[in-house]
Amino acid sequence: MALLISLVLVASLTQIIVGGSIFHTFSKVTLRIINIIFGVSIVFIILIVVMENGSPATTMAWILVLIFLPVVGFILYLFFGRNWRKKRLFGRKGYADTQILLTYIQKRPIKIENDWQNDLTAKLNRLLENNSKASLTVNNTVTLYNDTVSAFNAMLQGISEAKQFVHLEYFSIYADETGYTLQKMLIRKALEGVEIRFIYDDVGCWMLKKEFKHELRNAGVEFVPFMPVWIPFLNSRLNYRNHRKLVIVDGRKAYLGGLNIGDKYLSKKRYFGYWRDSLAEIEGQAALALQAIFLADWNFVTGKNLMQEALLDKYLPPPQADKHRFLPMQIVANGPDSDYDSIMQLYFACITYAKSSIRISTPYLILNESLLSALKIAAISKVKVQILVPDKPDHFLVFWASRSYFQQLLEVGVEIWTYQKGFNHSKVLIIDEEVLLIGSANMDLRSFNQNFELAATIYDKTVCAEAIKQFEEDLKHSSKINPAVFKHRSMFQKTKESICRLVSPLL
Repeated sequence: MALLISLVLVASLTQIIVGGSIFHTFSKVTLRIINIIFGVSIVFIILIVVMENGSPATTMAWILVLIFLPVVGFILYLFFGRNWRKKRLFGRKGYADTQILLTYIQKRPIKIENDWQNDLTAKLNRLLENNSKASLTVNNTVTLYNDTVSAFNAMLQGISEAKQFVHLEYFSIYADETGYTLQKMLIRKALEGVEIRFIYDDVGCWMLKKEFKHELRNAGVEFVPFMPVWIPFLNSRLNYRNHRKLVIVDGRKAYLGGLNIGDKYLSKKRYFGYWRDSLAEIEGQAALALQAIFLADWNFVTGKNLMQEALLDKYLPPPQADKHRFLPMQIVANGPDSDYDSIMQLYFACITYAKSSIRISTPYLILNESLLSALKIAAISKVKVQILVPDKPDHFLVFWASRSYFQQLLEVGVEIWTYQKGFNHSKVLIIDEEVLLIGSANMDLRSFNQNFELAATIYDKTVCAEAIKQFEEDLKHSSKINPAVFKHRSMFQKTKESICRLVSPLL
């Protein structure tokens, strides 16, 4: 495969520099040979794409890109398309994660004393136990934040109270006022003797200043990248990113949601204006489940196993059930190391099991055929479906690809609302006023298939009522799309949607 890549790159370079001096050094025969090699190589790569047995839509998208944009398509495929290494990249991680999670379950068994389940929650509970080893936790408390400034301040307060350790995972961090505020807090706690471990995504933090990293490390913070990528070495690691946003304090309190670290996420950028996001503050047994997932990720990125018997009580302290009320919850981890697309299956199950209402808040709406059909069937079955999306783009392709699904959904009665107050980045799903999903996963193919994500599945009517209250408040600052008006949008807009949808399986 390495030889094939070299030949294709040589052929590509030859084709690109058509008018330069390099071109004249090749005879016509040499150029013909290189073109034949290039053509055969592209055909061979197309065969590899087909033999991967991926979704037909994704396979056809890559074939079209390789045929019509052979040079650019080949480079894009190197970065984003190669799934054939996935098992080799993550096979060991999946095995190690399983062992760590099993240790957590065995050492911290959950006792359920009362019958709380109905048909919906029982089905979801069994699904998550089987597809992601998500153990049920019952003694928890949850506080929901829908204002990013309040959420960020709550996180800082939680970190300031840490006695033993703080564990963090973030996709994106900026060295701006917000980033330095968090940095100073972590440095302060590290100097106090609190252990700080921080996993940051290497691609999501490409622009993070070296000085920012050095200052953390010099203070004793273990600040490590998730799957670092060096562009000259074209490899598929670029395609698998850690999109999780997580803070854990002493194994007893955790913060989970869609909020990254930076000024724009605290509404300090003019283009986005008010940044709407969701965050859950979790205390109790579910915080331990999140801790077990972090320890598995830490083992993967550093090779350090903190789940040894001697360290178990420190990093997975026995839960203090008396401080928390009965609140059932499961923590779902999803990624390319998973046997199943756990969060996608969870969304699909929730939508198909819903009896009265479905409320979705997501910045991106890139659907596979299963999810699109599930939403349409729910709406046709007179389940009230409401979807809240941004009114302005932060990524051009994803924005217009998302809108390409609107007409099909609107035609069957789905309500689609666009957020007008600022930018909606919240990732929430509420089913029948009794199940809430909140976490880092967007409702798109990348979150479901390629990224490492986290979601909390909360089975509690009181928490759901608060989430519904926040959702309905968002609708007051949103505009409901009129199906008749949207149907007669301009041909230019329809063209943008169609073109972006064509490549949406690759996004």
